[in-house]
Amino acid sequence: MTDLSLQVMSVPGRLGVTARFADGELVLELAPTPETLHHGVVRASVLSFAVDAVAGILLDQDPETWTFTSDMSVRMRPVPAPDRIDAVTTVLRRGRRSATCRVELTSADGTPVATGAVGFVTLPRRDGDPPKPVLSPEDAPLVFRGLGRLSRPLRQEAGIVVLDAAEGVVEVPVTPAIRNPAGTLQGAMVALLAESATEELVAARFGVRAVVADLDLRYLGQAKDGPVRTAARLLGDTPDAPVEVELTDTTTGTVTTLVYARAVVLPEVRRP
Repeated sequence: MTDLSLQVMSVPGRLGVTARFADGELVLELAPTPETLHHGVVRASVLSFAVDAVAGILLDQDPETWTFTSDMSVRMRPVPAPDRIDAVTTVLRRGRRSATCRVELTSADGTPVATGAVGFVTLPRRDGDPPKPVLSPEDAPLVFRGLGRLSRPLRQEAGIVVLDAAEGVVEVPVTPAIRNPAGTLQGAMVALLAESATEELVAARFGVRAVVADLDLRYLGQAKDGPVRTAARLLGDTPDAPVEVELTDTTTGTVTTLVYARAVVLPEVRRP
């Protein structure tokens, strides 16, 4: 699919996601690792990869069109990471130029972990565009196999730099390791940048342990050059107030993504 980076050195490709295809249904399996957690909870941005990928693979089967994610919402339970998370999708609407899917994410025993909604738009390929990969649901298990795992925490692997924690200003260079096949910043890495801005702002201003549980992303433009930098605004006076995050490609000055996020404060860890 357009946004699926599954090269050996790709950061999104090493998030611990594999696939199975059984009884006509594609299921993506996420095996959480310490590198993809924050305070013991799976990052919402990591879940966004599974949401985007499982829906996108199903929809993106035309080699002559690009299928771009236009918007995505993720709502997760801020609970300790289970051993495995399964993601399955339902197509809610499929038109000639756009489509919308719902994705349910559950632990291996069926306990709800998160839910997501994702929208797509399709555009025809143009002369000079890079080759368009097409991945069928049946072939997904083979492609996801043997991609390896992250060796450092996700934010470090992506190259995110904190410029002003209290204001939620972070940035990332658009390197090959976090680009999608179309040559732009991969969707889950966009989510990770907004998530990082939110958690930095909340931690710096309130001094609490918090994780981002809600993400609403509107993808407005492609980030090809970078670095991509955030500007954040807390819409309230408490750590669980909504945070508005704008992502801008600093080379072009283009606002590429508008995000609304919400953090949840975790209980204090009692030490003996």
